[in-house]
Amino acid sequence: MKEQERQKSLVFFALGASMATGGPPMVALSLLMIDIADSLNVPVAQLGQISSFSSFLSIIMAILMGVLAVRYSHKLLLSTGLALILVSIIGTSLSSSYTSILVLYSLLGIGYSMVSPMVTTYIGQLYPPEGRTGVMGRLISVRSVVSFLAPLITGYLLARSNWRIAYSSFNLFLTAISLILVFIAIPRDNAGQTGDSNQLAGILAVLRNRSALAFLFAGAMAITPFMAIQVFNGSFLRQSFGLSVETVSQLMPLTAISVTVGLLFSNRLVKKIGLKRTVYLSTFVSAIAYLVYFGAGLGLTPSVLFSLIGAMLTGVWLASSGALGLFQEKVYRGSMMSLSAAAQSFGGVLGALVGGFALNAYGYMGLGLVASILGIIAFGVYVFLVKNE
Repeated sequence: MKEQERQKSLVFFALGASMATGGPPMVALSLLMIDIADSLNVPVAQLGQISSFSSFLSIIMAILMGVLAVRYSHKLLLSTGLALILVSIIGTSLSSSYTSILVLYSLLGIGYSMVSPMVTTYIGQLYPPEGRTGVMGRLISVRSVVSFLAPLITGYLLARSNWRIAYSSFNLFLTAISLILVFIAIPRDNAGQTGDSNQLAGILAVLRNRSALAFLFAGAMAITPFMAIQVFNGSFLRQSFGLSVETVSQLMPLTAISVTVGLLFSNRLVKKIGLKRTVYLSTFVSAIAYLVYFGAGLGLTPSVLFSLIGAMLTGVWLASSGALGLFQEKVYRGSMMSLSAAAQSFGGVLGALVGGFALNAYGYMGLGLVASILGIIAFGVYVFLVKNE
């Protein structure tokens, strides 16, 4: 019995650590964006487009994962994704030009588009439906705790070294530990989800499901405001309020704390008002909160307060929408969650690309307005087109 509990704990931490690998590099990029842009002699808005390119490639990879998840072992796909993230971190920290950082940072999106759907698929395989929201919340909260530590460590290292060491040190350690835990804890699994020999069966099943398609579209729109925060939060605080990188590195962990609170609170909210209602209400209110944060021109304290409200509700959305996605396609869950990762990567493109254009043209107010409108569109799609179970 003790051995079984130990194995369950190892599996949980392996999945949690793997889920966490995508967040800290993005947090570090946001915090270090001005320093990296100065080092490479490019504008901040242009450097922000490396996140767009990474998200664009991750969309392609996530769609391919809809096929690969039918054919190959989930453990193999998860391990390969973590290995690509390792290569990305090393390459990004060694980049000496905009072109090289554009290419090497993009491997982060490709790798994480392999990691995230496989973690979610394991949740669908290992846990009963009534417990998935809670498990999803606890797993993503591991990512939030790690993202809380990331800017503190990054800011500390930047003050004593340079952006290359500050970016790579913590991220390399976390990803290497995750890869080791996956090899040790995750059991070998058989390739494929069903006996169907058609490798496109999973994708075709999702494409024939109207509710699943609506869910994917809503997910792409809903993640956009939070992606704008992920990419431009550090530069917004430094440029709008004249804060030092040390001060910003102390403020940014508050976002991770708020996301964690939302993740842990999400299961209670689902039990009280229902899964679908939790998803669409958290989507709407978080979009409004981010609009106020970027666009209302408030002072530092109220601005940060609204960003934390948005982050907390994003945490609620992350856990509850992940659980809702598992109900949309119950046979080909690996393909469904791979396409969900593709949709959210598309949201990352919108958050960084469209947000970057809006920032250049209209400032941070334009960035907040564009991102929040997309979030409100997601709210409408969830309400009218996505089924509850």
